[in-house]
Amino acid sequence: MDPISSSTAGVVSPAPTPADTAKRIQALAEELKKIDPTTLEGSKRMLEVNRQLMMFAGGPAAASASDIPEPPAGPPDTAIGQEVLDKAFSKMKELEDKMKTIDPTTPQGSMQLMEINRQLNRIDEMISMVNEMRRSRHEANMAVINNIA
Repeated sequence: MDPISSSTAGVVSPAPTPADTAKRIQALAEELKKIDPTTLEGSKRMLEVNRQLMMFAGGPAAASASDIPEPPAGPPDTAIGQEVLDKAFSKMKELEDKMKTIDPTTPQGSMQLMEINRQLNRIDEMISMVNEMRRSRHEANMAVINNIA
């Protein structure tokens, strides 16, 4: 290690760039291929080159494009349960339109209205459940934000 003096104070050698490191590793690998391991001198040189290569083995490597996972196919679900809500509201509209065509004065009509009313109540419960899920998710997100801050 170089002694610190007034001429070296505050001087820091720049860190090698990933490209420089890759070039150094490539050069060592090429040198390793040229060494004859059957001789004593070749064996010693091979150990030295391997030792130098081992310095680079533990370092974190930059992620390449193949290391980054692909996002799942299809558009992301931006709002939890949005697909369920879309189906629920379309079914609700369909049932309300069907209610308009039923005669409530007949026994058959009143039975149909009761069944449609039961289905509408179930859809309403489902919509409430999705809203509660969204509220819970929002509260969880806010708790995480508060913990970070």
